[in-house]
Amino acid sequence: MPDGGLRYAKSGDAHLAYRVWGSINPTIVMTMGIVVATVDTVDQPASPYLSTLEALSARRRVLLCERRGHGLSDPVTRLTSLDERVADLHAVLDAADVEQAVLVGVGEGGPVAVTFATTHPERVASLVLGFTAARFTQDPPDFPWGFTDAQIQSQLNDIDENWGEGALTELYFGSAAETPGVREEFGRLQRAICSRAQAHLLWQADMMSDVRTLLPRIAIPTLVMARPGDRFVAFDASAALAAAIPGAQLRTLPPGDHHGLDVADVSTSELLNFIGAAPTTDTVERELVAVLFTDIVGSTEMLSAQGDSHWRHQLDMHDAIVDNTLAKYDGRRAKHTGDGVFAVFTGPSRAVRCGLELVTALGTRGIPIRVGLHVGECERRGEEWSGLAVHVGARIGALAGPGEVLTSRTVRDLCAGSGLAFDDIGPHRFKGLAEDVSVYRVRGDARHSKR
Repeated sequence: MPDGGLRYAKSGDAHLAYRVWGSINPTIVMTMGIVVATVDTVDQPASPYLSTLEALSARRRVLLCERRGHGLSDPVTRLTSLDERVADLHAVLDAADVEQAVLVGVGEGGPVAVTFATTHPERVASLVLGFTAARFTQDPPDFPWGFTDAQIQSQLNDIDENWGEGALTELYFGSAAETPGVREEFGRLQRAICSRAQAHLLWQADMMSDVRTLLPRIAIPTLVMARPGDRFVAFDASAALAAAIPGAQLRTLPPGDHHGLDVADVSTSELLNFIGAAPTTDTVERELVAVLFTDIVGSTEMLSAQGDSHWRHQLDMHDAIVDNTLAKYDGRRAKHTGDGVFAVFTGPSRAVRCGLELVTALGTRGIPIRVGLHVGECERRGEEWSGLAVHVGARIGALAGPGEVLTSRTVRDLCAGSGLAFDDIGPHRFKGLAEDVSVYRVRGDARHSKR
């Protein structure tokens, strides 16, 4: 990720900090909201924006600039207009030798990107707008979304009183604001960005933005990304933004909060696909496998009763039996899961028979286990496995009781004719899954019962 280091552009009497990563044109130019890492820290190992920056700069040149009043740029002493911010952005593009940009406006940076795209269309190859709207305040009946005057005043009061200590956390993080450490971490970010007085002026200026009349004039390819549940920018406001721009595409991201860090991989992929810079090769392998999860039942109680030394002996015996049984059925242990294992198989019937044998072999040694199985496509990165099928298998395993082997209907159907017998225990709704999963208990193996 080549980086030319910290640079400054001069716009009028203001110095504007910016940095550039990567080398492949056209340049992706990011115009962001207030609460984002400074250009000095955005690529640090602990930065939540690092993975996005790496993905973008691997395929395009990326420029991130700081507005007046933010980070290392000169402070503001009054409200700045959209026209002034556009002039600042123009100065940065000139300083960085960006002839034509992929202009990305996120959050409060959206109206700036829209204004620049209409006043300097020759400098913009394409426009990407994320988590943003034409304005952030209500104007009924034409614009019923956004904040009321009272809400804006409350936000400004919060900034005046709590900036640097987690002001506006609920607005950006929703219910996660009450998660221990979230408010404090957001406060640390704010302290690194600007003072309370600067934040007050920047927020007030952003809440005055309104670019609705400019939208029909946009004549370049445009992508709008939005997510249901965003407390800062209502999804309908973003949809209205896309509808007003001729030919704009609207992408609905997974529901969630305004910060968007949890869907950064999705939004980055959408951006790269839109500008024709998606990876040409996929380094992630997808395989159809049967996943098996085991767990020792009552492990904490057993440890308490037996003591550390004996329990360590039991675990060593557990691991040896599991490894030998997996090898017998061509299974691969993917990882330990606390007091159990996660393993993958190429065939579901082998996985089921492995689970049945493990229940018996470990049970006779005083180690009761539960087993859950599912079949589906999983992503493989080296020795790591992920995907929805993995989560389903884990949920089914957690449902099983001592000595039970539970499977999904998919496993049952694929084992037809194998001699394995299943009992239907009905559909179950698992946390995080949109649909019920039909679960079956393995009753036995006819092939073995005949011996």
